[in-house]
Amino acid sequence: MYRTTILAAGTAALLLQPVVAFAASQTFNLRITVPELCKLGHIPAGSISRVGDAYSLGTFREYCNSPRGYTVQVNYTPGALRGAILAAGSDSIMLDGSGRAVLSRSAGPRIRSRDVSIAPGANGFDTNHLQFDIIPG
Repeated sequence: MYRTTILAAGTAALLLQPVVAFAASQTFNLRITVPELCKLGHIPAGSISRVGDAYSLGTFREYCNSPRGYTVQVNYTPGALRGAILAAGSDSIMLDGSGRAVLSRSAGPRIRSRDVSIAPGANGFDTNHLQFDIIPG
């Protein structure tokens, strides 16, 4: 009986050594791919409110995980809104009537909320079409 126990313990010791050596040299490679996602949400103002010469259009919520950054672009009726000043947070542009303008650029990924407003040009608000797009860089 004593002899059988010693043989069983010796066999177990031999089996454990290769397992321990194998586990110590094992490596894993993990690769994760995150899809590029850019979203621009608009929360309209509850009512038309005036801020100085401008009118509040509500708030933007921007989210973009593109490592190359992104651009916020506005599209509107060509020939309209000439001289209107569009602002989002600290960024502002004067619209030239072309129908398209870049409101802001971000050099990298970002999440932020910004208040948006527009001050009319000489012709007032001569269109009701404003479309904002977020475009990955």
